[in-house]
Amino acid sequence: MKSIPLFRIKTARMKAERLAKIARALGMEGKTHSNEEALVVHDDTKALAYAQPCGKFAGVLFFTDQSQSLGAEVKKLVDEKTALRWTREFLKKHALLPEPVKDDRIRLEIEPACHQAEAVTFDGKERKAVKVKSDVTARITLNDIPVEGPRAKLRMSFKDKAQPAMVHLGMWESIEVYEERELIGENEVYIAVKEKLDSRECGTSGYDVVDMRLVYYADEFSGGPDLLVPYYLVEIA
Repeated sequence: MKSIPLFRIKTARMKAERLAKIARALGMEGKTHSNEEALVVHDDTKALAYAQPCGKFAGVLFFTDQSQSLGAEVKKLVDEKTALRWTREFLKKHALLPEPVKDDRIRLEIEPACHQAEAVTFDGKERKAVKVKSDVTARITLNDIPVEGPRAKLRMSFKDKAQPAMVHLGMWESIEVYEERELIGENEVYIAVKEKLDSRECGTSGYDVVDMRLVYYADEFSGGPDLLVPYYLVEIA
């Protein structure tokens, strides 16, 4: 039977001064408020929050600018290269990515990319698709397995300025191998799911598994070791 490692992650405890610097880089000058679980900065239209270690969303940095809609048309959209460059410089300057890993058992890759998203507008006469935002997202993999979940994310949305209108960053400070566990095979998962569908009395016997993916899922923190654990994400139709 094949084995697979579980990983323990450590999220950074952020100081108020550090969050204030990040806020200024995002065009904010508000006062920082804090408690044991989070730091927050806000003004009339913008809000920035960071979830401290041991909080449910530990390590998540979230920013939103409510003065503009992400789906609204703008005169000139920030191009992909500018959005990517700003993102890389921002992450590096504020040390928001995980520390370099020296353990050969850990291959962590974070690959940012940018695409321009469209929305359909209607002026009363005709509908047309227009580009409304430049979205920077990242594919995160750990030993070639995708890492997903609310606490493993890099997303920034840009409108007409080289400064994001929305940031969702779920990252940790460091990572280490926790232990090895036996990996259940895809066939076993398929059989178990299919048997469950066939045994239900609510008309699901005609459904089947159409897709199955192995991922590491960065779930909400619920106490104990903060682990990245493998899950099979199963799609049924």
